[in-house]
Amino acid sequence: MCTECETVQQEISLYACPVCGGILLPQYESVPINDKSQKGIWRYHASLPPVPVENRLYLGEGMTPLIPSSRLGDKLGIGELYFKYEGGNPTGSYKDRIAAMGLSWAIGQGREACIGTSSGNAGAATAAYAARADLPYHLFVLEDVTEAKLAQALVHKANVRKVKGFGNDPAIGKRVFERIFEGAAEHGWEMMITAFRFNPYAMEGVKTIAYEIYDELQGMPSHVYASAGGGGLYCGIWKGFNELNKNGRTAAAPCMVAVQSEGCSNIVRAYHAGSRDPLSGASTSQISGLQVPNPPDGRLALQIMANGGGSGIAVSDPLIWEAQRLLAEEEGIFCEPAGAASVAGLIRDCAENTGRSFDKVVCVISGNGFKDGKRLSAMTSEIAVPCLDVEQLDI
Repeated sequence: MCTECETVQQEISLYACPVCGGILLPQYESVPINDKSQKGIWRYHASLPPVPVENRLYLGEGMTPLIPSSRLGDKLGIGELYFKYEGGNPTGSYKDRIAAMGLSWAIGQGREACIGTSSGNAGAATAAYAARADLPYHLFVLEDVTEAKLAQALVHKANVRKVKGFGNDPAIGKRVFERIFEGAAEHGWEMMITAFRFNPYAMEGVKTIAYEIYDELQGMPSHVYASAGGGGLYCGIWKGFNELNKNGRTAAAPCMVAVQSEGCSNIVRAYHAGSRDPLSGASTSQISGLQVPNPPDGRLALQIMANGGGSGIAVSDPLIWEAQRLLAEEEGIFCEPAGAASVAGLIRDCAENTGRSFDKVVCVISGNGFKDGKRLSAMTSEIAVPCLDVEQLDI
């Protein structure tokens, strides 16, 4: 179904609405069911794009832990606080769900290669699953891409190119997306830009996060906080909860809160301004993964918010780094800064809305801390580690 004109298309190989060019969201007749005979995201195969069993790629993605807070929830005055830790996926981020779904779909469609862009995590994930599928992968990344994420893509033999200004200049980003789209159409390659705008089939992997949260909690949380760069994670999780709600599995869906860096808050600023489209502006954020000045799924995210599905909040880079530290020191969870953005948003929300009831909250931790070696060094460089002679040991 088109999110703009609501036209329903029966053809399952369309990537955009042929009537108005809007984003298409796959719809299903079946109720989301946890088929425990299957592994990972494929437990929910009845509510995913149809892929033959022999074409389904699996590297251990999905079924990530939902970790109850040990101390932070009490400090914030939250009844129940949980962390959905996506760093437990094979390449260390939730993007593995998208790559597993997207590359499996590509195999089924007879694609001979895939092409895409990434700020790091999507490239690492797609490279791994493309290697598994034996498909060439053409990847275009930010000029200042995090080295650890770049290395992940390179070890899987992705054909990588950096693009000057990509991730900072909205005009360059727009042209990169257009060129990738043109190239994919020209060669018949699968387009692996992790956004509903460009590949609604691959993005269906994201909603399994919502399914897993619901199954683990045996019900809905009251609030879910998720970081928003391009907006796909936010929209995908919302779609999962919305499907559960529409199919009568629960009476209400949670309030979804999109968290952006203040240095790249085009969706959140538009939400507070009452705009239907993300506001323009260059990115000044230093948070890898949140540097998306022209978010492909921003309009869809704003539509969800306008229809009462959630809200948005922006936080500073230092608050995100502080949330990263708190998670490591008080919860034992080491995540990359973009993963800690959800917690930073919750902390700010609790401080500014002291009268609001935060009953059962889930923060989606989108990626592993070892994804960002530069940030890891910044957190530990001033800690002195003495080297002693054995005679000096004082235990």
